[in-house]
Amino acid sequence: MNGLVTPSLLEQQVALTLMALDFRRGMRDFLASEVMPHLDCSVTGDAVDELMDHLDEERPLHAILLFLVDAARAEIRQAIEDGTSTEQVAIPRERLIGCAAAVETHKTLSPNAEALQAALPPIDRLYDAARNAVEFAEAIRESLWMIQHN
Repeated sequence: MNGLVTPSLLEQQVALTLMALDFRRGMRDFLASEVMPHLDCSVTGDAVDELMDHLDEERPLHAILLFLVDAARAEIRQAIEDGTSTEQVAIPRERLIGCAAAVETHKTLSPNAEALQAALPPIDRLYDAARNAVEFAEAIRESLWMIQHN
């Protein structure tokens, strides 16, 4: 025996929940300062607004939070895509091998798109941590149901 103690299911769930709560702490202010100023609110911003409202109420971790964070991430990614310009530049003939013409694609992000791209990682970490906590709780719940009914 190696003497290592495996944490109980409850201890594991508490650890996952604490991690998610840690990522959630300050997220509303982060969204207000790092995301909202860079979204064109005439076109988008509803999902981020809904997430901010949800975070204001300090509700417990739930699948609804996952839905709202994922919708906000999709909205931010769409705004990044909208703020990205693509230019095709012809490759000089002397660099071509085995073809007559080819182009390189250059993507340029607007300052707002760059700021939104930089803001995505903390939002992704919140989503991942909340998903892990919610899914682990669901797995425990399902396991207990199976034990009781089999």
